[in-house]
Amino acid sequence: MATVFRAKAFRVEEIFPVIKGKRAKYDVIRKSGASVIVPILPDKRILLERQKRYVINRFIYELPAGTMEKGENPRKTAARELEEETGYKARSMKLLFKGYSSPGIMDEMLYFYVAEGLYKGKMRRERDEIMTLKKISLEEAIKMMRNGTIIDAKTIAGILYYANLCSQNTSLL
Repeated sequence: MATVFRAKAFRVEEIFPVIKGKRAKYDVIRKSGASVIVPILPDKRILLERQKRYVINRFIYELPAGTMEKGENPRKTAARELEEETGYKARSMKLLFKGYSSPGIMDEMLYFYVAEGLYKGKMRRERDEIMTLKKISLEEAIKMMRNGTIIDAKTIAGILYYANLCSQNTSLL
């Protein structure tokens, strides 16, 4: 294993596993985990961000999310990012599920939380974050996914998981 590139948010390593008796080479992105939040307003609408994403040079709708700081646990990351990006705090923050974002090339683990009992906190966005907030019903979110308005995979996963729990009337919520 050798680091071939190091950036602020990630590093790229070469790994050389032996597969079927032969040495292979993989480029792997090493990135700390992140938390994704499904914020549910008191009226049961979902709070989304319409955010400028410079990598794809467009605005997209997303759930609030952010990278874990060194030594930070995923729940604390979720609470911090929710307040920083939306200006809301949550009385209840429950883990929905966790999963790898793209395990073929990256080791980043995403932790998905549902945040309920929202109340006003203090927004503290980063200087390069250009976003507005949108409050939508679950039904509207599903329509936005179907018509291609919501195209962010972590947002789709979080909303669909939450929708499935709602349809099952589970006690997790």
